[in-house]
Amino acid sequence: MTDDTPTEDTPTIEQPKTEDRPPRRLQRSSSDRILAGVAGGLGRYFRVDPVIFRIGFGISLLFGGIGALAYLLLALLVPTDGEPDFAQRLGGRLQSRGLWRGLAAIVIALLAVAGLIALTGASALVVALGWGVPVGIAVVAIGALLLIAALRGGGARWLIPPAVAIAIGAGVASASDLNFRGGIGDREYQPLTAASIPADGYRFGVGRLVVDLRHLDWQRERVVRLRLEMGAGQANVFVPSDVCVAGTAHVGAGETEIVGERNSGLGVDHSVGSAASAVPRLQLDAELDVGQLRVINSDTASVDNPGYGPGPFHEDTAPLRAAEARACGTG
Repeated sequence: MTDDTPTEDTPTIEQPKTEDRPPRRLQRSSSDRILAGVAGGLGRYFRVDPVIFRIGFGISLLFGGIGALAYLLLALLVPTDGEPDFAQRLGGRLQSRGLWRGLAAIVIALLAVAGLIALTGASALVVALGWGVPVGIAVVAIGALLLIAALRGGGARWLIPPAVAIAIGAGVASASDLNFRGGIGDREYQPLTAASIPADGYRFGVGRLVVDLRHLDWQRERVVRLRLEMGAGQANVFVPSDVCVAGTAHVGAGETEIVGERNSGLGVDHSVGSAASAVPRLQLDAELDVGQLRVINSDTASVDNPGYGPGPFHEDTAPLRAAEARACGTG
């Protein structure tokens, strides 16, 4: 008879531990946020880059501003992943007063409209990324389904609004010649010599682009020419404070903030230092379809700083304007 009692020298087999993963919850981000963290939370929930949602909200503003309303509702309805902020506290107060019941139908209708607008924006984005053929196939397929349903006497009229939304988005992207090709995400370049800058400049699709030229030897380079093309998002160029910035920039829809001067709207054409012959000088030729183009002439500005211009969360642009005047010899 053997003793099967394990001793200290007897190896034991450990059972594999199973982790109980909690279900994913939609929460606003307390770390990845520009306003209320809605886009950051959506990006984390769907496991995609939050910049896609930020651009979607921005594009939706061009279609009646429904994106701003959808963002506000999400800020009030969706809790944050950190300490409750003002939006969450306000939403809780409204809920405690029973206002949600009276607004439920309105919210559902607004979300439906927001969904159609988001579908329009997504269609425009897909076409701008160069995938117009699948969008066309989708429209044709929906049309075929509507025809089959009509011949059979069935009701498929609910397919009409999505088909119209997709067609409008594709049409707007094609008519406005939107071009978001070149990648999605964040790109940061820090060239050390002018020769390392691509001859045709930097091209990017959707996201955030940073070109930091403060590491160049400007006393040797003297004049640096930079071509910049981007589809949608934020394009940032950083130069030292003693460099004169000259050239032109065009933004289809959005704003430019170049050496402290700000312009915004549709079809923005911005010229700076056009008559300047001062050196060192950046000769700029930039084009952005949708979003914000910034040229920051500062020795200390951080590439992570999200904004210059008006507003409580933005930097004062007067020093940038003063630096440009000194560098170009106009001040």
